[in-house]
Amino acid sequence: MDDFAVPTPQDQVSLYLEALELHMDPDQFRVLGALLEGAGQLYESGLEQVDTAVDEADEEFLTEDVMEEFLVIVGMLTTGRMDQQVVDIGGGITTVVTQDVATDPVRMRELRSWAAEQRELRDADGPTPDA
Repeated sequence: MDDFAVPTPQDQVSLYLEALELHMDPDQFRVLGALLEGAGQLYESGLEQVDTAVDEADEEFLTEDVMEEFLVIVGMLTTGRMDQQVVDIGGGITTVVTQDVATDPVRMRELRSWAAEQRELRDADGPTPDA
């Protein structure tokens, strides 16, 4: 019998975070941790949007790299896969897709078109009352 157990998504993320901590600026890593904590609370409460707001003193550490790592980790937790890639789908929006999708020009074009349609619909609706 094989004693090798397939790592859970949480195990994968733990290993990933350990490696990331060695290479990431400590302040950026701390902000990433706060984002992940917020996402965990979001998941537990069933809300639909992650609040990426950080303390004013930490705003300088909320970089594009931190947000990309956040997307990678959330992708790992939700799919159990580590072979995902962060891609730009236009309008300043990035998302995580599988390697197969990232390297498929037709799928990426479809994804970018869908995202553009969603932005147009949102813009046509105008600002929300909370905005």
